[in-house]
Amino acid sequence: MQYYYMMKLNIEKGIFKSFDLIDISNALRIGLAINYKDVEVDVVECPNLRHWDCPSEGISGNQKIIDVGGEPYMHDKNYIGTEFDYQEISKRINSSKSYALGAGSGAMSCLEGHCGELIINENLITEESKSIIAMVGKNKECIVKDYKAKKHGGLGNIYYSDGKEGRVIRINIKKRIGKQGSLPQSIRQALSENLDISNNNHIALAGVFRILNGKIRSHVQPDYEDIKHDYYDSKLMKCTKDFLQFYEPVGPELQCYSVLWTGDPTGGKLNLRESGEHTHFHSYENKKYAGHYHFDVTPDEIEYVGYFNTASEVHRVNNIYKELANKN
Repeated sequence: MQYYYMMKLNIEKGIFKSFDLIDISNALRIGLAINYKDVEVDVVECPNLRHWDCPSEGISGNQKIIDVGGEPYMHDKNYIGTEFDYQEISKRINSSKSYALGAGSGAMSCLEGHCGELIINENLITEESKSIIAMVGKNKECIVKDYKAKKHGGLGNIYYSDGKEGRVIRINIKKRIGKQGSLPQSIRQALSENLDISNNNHIALAGVFRILNGKIRSHVQPDYEDIKHDYYDSKLMKCTKDFLQFYEPVGPELQCYSVLWTGDPTGGKLNLRESGEHTHFHSYENKKYAGHYHFDVTPDEIEYVGYFNTASEVHRVNNIYKELANKN
């Protein structure tokens, strides 16, 4: 029998360096040109994102990100079934009236015990939800459904804002010429190499981008009962063997919700997600495709357009790595 655990919240905070949007856009323009042939980056007034089927007009005002849980909550047998209420978290960080976007695992209690990749796209002001869940079907096909709960599983990365229109960074990119296939990782590298982030003066961005042309590699986590081998090392507190259901090629006409940061502004005390980013997507034309974005697989065809904004704070929710380290 599966048990589900709603965790008592333990929240720590870090402060990101404040960079001007013009300086950020200049850094991105320089850095992204190494990896893509055609690069346009500028600061614009955010268009009404409701035209992109988001439940809010913009991504400005009271901008924060959260990093919740981690791999032990998802894969350590002592913790599987852990869940978090991201609306309750928003109240704890003074973001209760916000537009929430991002990526997390699905709450199994809301999925009849199944696993899934959660695309968070939720207006906590109006209670309007556009969130989507991707699951693995019996024949390993990707199943895509609406998701109305305000809970996610053992890990998640969410950007909260007042949902207002305002100045944002717009990117329009075509044709990859470099080796880095992930747009969020390319953005992280561009920021790290072209802004002064020394002395933990790190920066965080989040936003929505579309894949207009080209295709990607993605994954969806299968149900635990369908994973027939040991893949998690409890001592290392990480997955060491492949266990995901991958899909390739997927696209085009995909919409991605991304949270990324160049590093931990506390110097490592928060144990932020190791990859430095978390991006989930769904198709904006049909419900055939959704999941966790990895990288493009058609460099000559890939084309992105998107809107990003900064976050001033990171709130680390239930740092399971610190908890387990203290136990040992």
